[in-house]
Parts: sequence; C-alpha cells; structure tokens
Amino acid sequence: MVLGKYDMVSELSSLWQQVFGDGEREVSFFFRNAWKPENTLAVTENGRVVSALHLLPCRINLPGGSVQAHYLYAAATLPDFRGRGYMRGLLEQAARYGAQRGDWASVLLPGEPSLYDYYHKHGYRTVFGVRYCRVEREELPVVPVEKGQCVLTGWDCAVIRNRCLLPIKGSVLWEPLAVQFAINAQKHWGKRMVSSPRGYCLFQEDGLVQELMAQPGEEMALLAKAARLMTSESLRVRLPAKSPLLPGRGEIEPFGMMRPLRAGIAKGFPSDGSPYLGLTME
Repeated sequence: MVLGKYDMVSELSSLWQQVFGDGEREVSFFFRNAWKPENTLAVTENGRVVSALHLLPCRINLPGGSVQAHYLYAAATLPDFRGRGYMRGLLEQAARYGAQRGDWASVLLPGEPSLYDYYHKHGYRTVFGVRYCRVEREELPVVPVEKGQCVLTGWDCAVIRNRCLLPIKGSVLWEPLAVQFAINAQKHWGKRMVSSPRGYCLFQEDGLVQELMAQPGEEMALLAKAARLMTSESLRVRLPAKSPLLPGRGEIEPFGMMRPLRAGIAKGFPSDGSPYLGLTME
C-alpha cells in the first residue's frame, strides 16, 4: 500500500471510471480541483493501481469545538482484483494514517444501502441521519422574480453552513475551498443551486433538494426559487434531522457512518442519529 503520486492520476482515474461508471469529464474534474496525492492510499500489483481510496479533510463539530477528521471518498477495487482483502487493508491503513496525521474520526457515505453492513464490519457505525420532507408547490410562498442573481462564494456558503450546523453537535464541517468544490461539482454534474445573501439551496430538477442551508425565515423562499427550475410538482427536501424547518414532518433515514480514531470523539457525540453529514458529492 502506497500514498498517492502525481504519476498515478491516469490509473486512479481509470479505476474510478471502471468501478463507478462516471465519465472522464466528471472524474477529471475531481483530480483537477480537489485531489492531492497525500490524501490518497492505493494498492498496486505489478506496478498497476488496482485499489484506492481518498481521504478528504473535514472537521466534526463537538461541544468543546471542532476537531480534525477525514471523509473517505471513492473507495474502489477493480473487479478482477476483488476478494483479495485489498479494500480491507486500505481501510485499516486509512485509519492508521488518519490517526497519525491528527484525524479524530473517519466518516463516509456508503454508495448504496447494502454497503452499510460492509463498513460496519470494518469499525464504522451509522451515526449520521437526515429527515426527508415532502413539500407541495402550493405550500411555497410567492416570491418575486429577481432581475439579478445572487452569487455566493465558497467562503460565503461555508460561513452559512457552519452557522446553521453549529447547534447540531456531531455534524461535519467543511472548509471554504471544500465547499466551493462540492458546489462546483454539483453544478458540473448537472445539479442546480439558488441562493440569497443568507442561504443556499442545492437541488436536482426532478425535485430532490440535496442541501438547504439558510438563516431562519429564508428557507421557504429559497425552496420557492428552486421550485421554478424543477420539473416535479412536489419537492423532496433533505434536511438535518434536527432542522427547525418543517417540524414534526418527514422520516429520518440513515445518511452516513463514522469510525472513531481517537477515544475522545465519543465525548459529547450524540447517539440519536441527529448529526448531519451532507454535502458529500454523491
């Protein structure tokens, strides 16, 4: 197992495309804008990359302040090399490497429900949740069509997001550059975004709102702006489980896992599924 190197990009990109089915354009966007070799662990066989994962830096909001962590992204093994324990070894190495560089935890969002059991076997526990709420168009306020467009930077969005999540302990926080990449990635992959000076809404045209972060009183207006650009008659809004918006509505579902790398992470970490991961570039 080795750390990533710049001359691995072509093979890492090929591995990603073969396993996840993404096109070269989408994969290249990640390697051009968010990839650093020191955040990648890989397995090579006969000089060829056959398995890899990426550890993207993030922070976790705890009662005593935020702590360093990593988000495990795009873990993949070529089909012909599965069953040899490569991914198991990479996950263990990622835990050791993360702890050595000061990470308190490893977090991830399984690519499909069946993978929750797989990661559970490797020390991860389901600790993050979201609340899905159905909102009909007639519930939305009438908001005027704006002549100009409010454009938020990654810094603006990070400030708004961190402020909204500050009361929700255990939630994952991202630095401004990471937020900017995630937003640009959503747009690059065909998602949409509307914003105001006090909030933003990331969504799909089919009605799924992937993330809504705004100051109290701004949320429904943002949803109304987003609905103008949707084809669906109703919106499926993904919220933090403890969001004050639409109280008493929606079903809470698992949305992410964590593996502790330091014992101190458990102190003050909620066990009720309320911590929020979100903004995961799914």
